[in-house]
Amino acid sequence: MAQVTMKSWRYGMKKISLTKLQTELLNISLKEAHENVTKLLDNIEVILDIEDLNLALNFIKRAEEIGVNCILN
Repeated sequence: MAQVTMKSWRYGMKKISLTKLQTELLNISLKEAHENVTKLLDNIEVILDIEDLNLALNFIKRAEEIGVNCILN
């Protein structure tokens, strides 16, 4: 299991794309994904437990492209 922290967002972050990324790649509910985006916009770090390291690395790569600063814990 891997843990990814969405630390902060950059100007121009694609909120809808981030919500979709969480629901499609991580199978997170739409409600939870939206809450995660809202927390991030409120400058609250979001920690995600991801069952597979490769999946976590893929999520980080795609989230960075969307405008999210992530780290692998």
